[in-house]
Formats: sequence, structure tokens, C-alpha cells
Amino acid sequence: MLKNRQEGLISLHGFCVTALLGAFYLAWVSITQASGFVTFATDTNLKLYFLAVIGGTLISSRTYRTMGGRLGYLNWMELVQLTQRQLVRIALVLFAVAFATKDAYISRMFLGSFLAASAFVLYLLNCFLPGILSHVFFKDNSVRTLFIGSADDVRKLKGWIQQKAHLGVEPVGYLCNEAESQVIDGLPLFGRIEDIDHVLADHRIGQIVFLQFYLDRDHSNRVIQAAQRAGCRVRLYNNLNSYYEHPITVDHEGEYTFFTLDDEPLENPVNRIQKRILDIAVSLPVVLFVLPPLTILVWIIQRIQSPGPIFYPQLRSGINKRRFNIWKFRTMHVASQTKDQMRIQAKVGDARVYPFGRFMRRTSLDELPQFINVLLGNMSVAGPRPHMIEHDEEFAKMLRNYYSRHYVKPGITGLAQSKGFRGEISEVSLLEKRVGYDLLYINQWSLFLDIKILFATARQVLFPPKTAY
Repeated sequence: MLKNRQEGLISLHGFCVTALLGAFYLAWVSITQASGFVTFATDTNLKLYFLAVIGGTLISSRTYRTMGGRLGYLNWMELVQLTQRQLVRIALVLFAVAFATKDAYISRMFLGSFLAASAFVLYLLNCFLPGILSHVFFKDNSVRTLFIGSADDVRKLKGWIQQKAHLGVEPVGYLCNEAESQVIDGLPLFGRIEDIDHVLADHRIGQIVFLQFYLDRDHSNRVIQAAQRAGCRVRLYNNLNSYYEHPITVDHEGEYTFFTLDDEPLENPVNRIQKRILDIAVSLPVVLFVLPPLTILVWIIQRIQSPGPIFYPQLRSGINKRRFNIWKFRTMHVASQTKDQMRIQAKVGDARVYPFGRFMRRTSLDELPQFINVLLGNMSVAGPRPHMIEHDEEFAKMLRNYYSRHYVKPGITGLAQSKGFRGEISEVSLLEKRVGYDLLYINQWSLFLDIKILFATARQVLFPPKTAY
């Protein structure tokens, strides 16, 4: 039911946006003509461009599918992304028409001003139109919903309830077999599972949502049979995440359905190509134009403060646990770089670090030679930070999913570092947070996420957090 309502909302939204933007195009022609902002030549084929706007908007409606499941409760950043994607497609169609027809009469000023104004119109439509359509079609067709599960698990559905409210989901209460009675975010406890028949009748329930592993097979069948007798819809909430204490991803492969612990967008070759292009585009200018003069500067200061090799190679573990040498500017005195000493993580005021080395570590300048690793292909500009081999083995004993970080190439920076998690890992909670962000990155990778990480890291280079030393 909810899937069909959402798909209908997407289709209606696409149709209305197409019609309204077409009407806006006609209005913009009139406004610019009346104001004298643009003068159209007599041979300008405005009808052709009207059709191009309609066609471009229809093509752009495909972008709803990428966010369509959340249309109606997108945040402002997602609304901006959606509007940008729509505008790019409309602009491409308009300029393709101008190029194909070799139209020398159409005003580029008109097209530019129309696209600029359309960005504002599209944003408003994406922001408010889904709510208006939902109000028209679903307000008087709401579905009174009963939840079945433990209080804690029902509480976890709060976000889902809020997200589906615009589709007519009306939560009225819940059933559970625990003795303690409590109200959850306004949801009253109606009783135990055996009370389901009279609860369905007394409260005019139209939909049941119950947790898949809360009831055994016999009790689950009884709930389904009671719902069928009452003409009530049933929706199973798959709580495998709680059952296995790990996020679960569903893979539909024809008639087969599988559950997997990780999504891994970077297993898609197209995504890997995009990421590799970004890696080269960022690392090549750094290696050619930034690294050479910086290396000379570091060499000069090292000669004064801590003579020895400029670079410090260290064995690390990369994608699929393949080992490689990571390159850094040396930040510690040569005498401190024994194998036993290097196993000890750097601390605040560490005597092994010479003064300029401390500055490089704080500003992450010592990491710049790793752009060579990026060009060689054993690292990426963004990804989980690689740790020492000995630390890998130590951390893997603390967290069972630690080695899942090795599904992708390690990065010069990562999602955890962009959130401020840098420096010494002094307690298990810090390791859990870092690995948690690493796994989130692996499962939710996008090119846009990589770019966000790079900008966030650049900001931290300029304003280092207290954990950088």
C-alpha cells in the first residue's frame, strides 16, 4: 500500500512540475517581453523551446527515482541536490535544441535568466508540492496503524512513522507481551498479543506493523489470521539489524532474496571509475606543483632540527589486506624510529617528534607524500585511514568487524577524520566511532560524499582539531 502511494506521489509530482514549469516558461516570456529585459527577433521559435522545457522536465523526472522513496520529507541539502539535477537536464535539452537548430535568434540572456529563475521555482515545487499533493489525496484516506513489538523496538520506528505521515500513516497504539505498561511518544499500550481481536475491532485498525522476530511462527500466524478476519493490512518490520547487531542490506535477485551485512557501492565498476578519476584529478596537481617545493622546504628545516631521511616509508594494509608502503614526511627523530618505538602511538608533547614535525602532524602536511600512493593506485584521496600492521591486529581483537574497513582502498583522509576523529586511539570507544564512520562510508559511498570529505578535511587543515598532534 505505502509503496504504491509513494510511487503515485512521485508520478503526480513529476506531472505537476512539468505542467507548472511549462506555464512558468510562458509567463517568463511575457514578463521579459513586457519589461523590455529581452527583445526577441521575429524568427525566434519560442514554441520549440517551450517543447524543449517540457521534454527536459520530463527527462529530469527520472531524478525522483533516486530520492523518490523519500519525496515529501527531503532535507534542504537533498532538495538542493534534486533541484540541481533537474536543472542540469533541462539546460542540456535547451542548449541541445539551440545547437541542433543553429538558432542565432534565441537570446542567451533569456535562456540564462529563465534557468536561474527556474532553479528557484523548482526548489519551491520540490519543497512544498509533495506536501500539498499528500494532503489532497491522503488526508481523508489515512490508515490507523497498530504496532506489535517490544517497547524499545517500537520506539526505534519513530523515524519511520514521521517519514510516512504524509502518506496517511496514523499511529494509534501498540501491543506487547512485556508486563510494564508505558506510553511511547504518544503511543498508548493497548494490551498483550492475545488481545488483538478486540483491539482491531475497538480501534478500527487498518494496518498492523509487527516485528519479524518478536513473535514465534505460531503467534505470527495468529496475528496474520486475526488481521485477515478484520480486513486489516499487515506490514512486517524486518528487525534483522537488532537481531544480528549489524545493519542489514536486502538484495533482490529475481525470485531470490538475500540479506547481506554490507552494501558496498564501490563494487560497481562505474563508481570505481568515477572515484579513480577524482583521485587522479586531485592528486596529480599536488604531486606536480605542491609536493616538490614543500619537499625542499621540509629538507632544509630537517637539516636544522633533525637531520636524516626526508621521507618515512611504513608498511600498511590496504584493500583486501594487500600490503604496501605508505609515504610520509618524517616527523620524528631518526633515533626514535626503531620498530618498537614506532608501535607506540604519538601522544601530546611526544619527545620523539621534532618541532617542525609537530607542526606538520598538526596540519597534516606530513601526509602529502601519500598523494604519490594515490597516483600509484594503492590509496585513494578519501577512504578509511590505514593503520600500522601491528595496530590492525590489535584493533581487530577489540572489534570483530574491524577488518571490514579493508573492503575499499584506504584514504589520505576519511569520513571519521572529517568528523574530527584524528590522533591517538586511547580507548575502545574512540576506535568504535572511527570504525563506525569507516563502515558507514563503505556502505553509503557516493562521489558527492568524497567531495564533502575533502572540503571538511581542508577546513580542518586550516583549523586543526585538538585531537591533531
